[in-house]
Amino acid sequence: MIQLLHNALTAFNCPNRDSYPLQGRYVGNLEAVEYYLAQAIDLEPKQQKLQITLANMQTFRGDIELALHTYQHALSSATSVSEKTLALIYLSVWHSHQGNLFESQQYLEQLVTADKPLADKVACLSRKIEGIVSTPVHYCPAELRENELPAEDKHFNHAIITLGFKLNDDGSMAPQLLQRLSLTVDLSKRYPHSVIIVTGGLEQAGITESQAMKAWLVEQGISANRVIEEDQATNTIDNARFSLALLERHHIHRATLVSASIHVHRSQVLFDTLQWREKHSTIHFTHCAVEDGLFSVIRPTGKVKRDCYIDALRCFGLPAFNCSPLIQL
Repeated sequence: MIQLLHNALTAFNCPNRDSYPLQGRYVGNLEAVEYYLAQAIDLEPKQQKLQITLANMQTFRGDIELALHTYQHALSSATSVSEKTLALIYLSVWHSHQGNLFESQQYLEQLVTADKPLADKVACLSRKIEGIVSTPVHYCPAELRENELPAEDKHFNHAIITLGFKLNDDGSMAPQLLQRLSLTVDLSKRYPHSVIIVTGGLEQAGITESQAMKAWLVEQGISANRVIEEDQATNTIDNARFSLALLERHHIHRATLVSASIHVHRSQVLFDTLQWREKHSTIHFTHCAVEDGLFSVIRPTGKVKRDCYIDALRCFGLPAFNCSPLIQL
């Protein structure tokens, strides 16, 4: 059993998403995860979190209807209040994603009966996600509404947060990251009193993303004292968590997230959900997307929207891979 779970987690963490070896052939890594989880469920059919994790993988793959069926099976097999509430959270949130508002509300009402304070939090989570994904993508600087950023702020209560991107093997910056930094320079000129936070702790050739980003911005004439490094994070969730601590330390009230067009809504969901769940001081977040041609619609759809829901649930404290003793957010 434990070996199957180790195999599933190894496949889940594989950076090669499209070519994972399984039974003499190559498949997507998520297909391999589901294969090993299905075997584990055959051995331990009453282990509800195996079913929940399987459903989570199905959402990652984009098969939401199949995931809802699996979550429903997990609800039917629940043997404790905690197992029931876990399944109800997923069912309510993912039905909301699908636009099944009646069904979402039904599961939420069941959750109210089991745990009203938790149900209130889930309702708030769904409202937060929907509020963000219904917002049109904003490109900068011309399309930002005037009331979203201060024209001048001598109290340094606004920040520009530029999210990192993996460096090349030699430590140089990829075009995607340079696009974000160019946009950051534009913003910094428009809002000269805003501090700049650059994020990313992944290292290549002895330099982290944030170090490379800060050095480039300083080369463009931005004062080094104005740029704050977040150099500990190795993933987007930690980017948000560690950046929130910096924002609080510097008494920031408003912040603009700079990232790829397909990533800004997801980033905003992460920052907003984490600050609410971890009870940080309230910061108003907006975003500013790079005009990279990756986003062809006004609001998130498909995988972009789905990833917003996946990450919101993870920030809510629900691990994507939840097979004790192997648990990974």
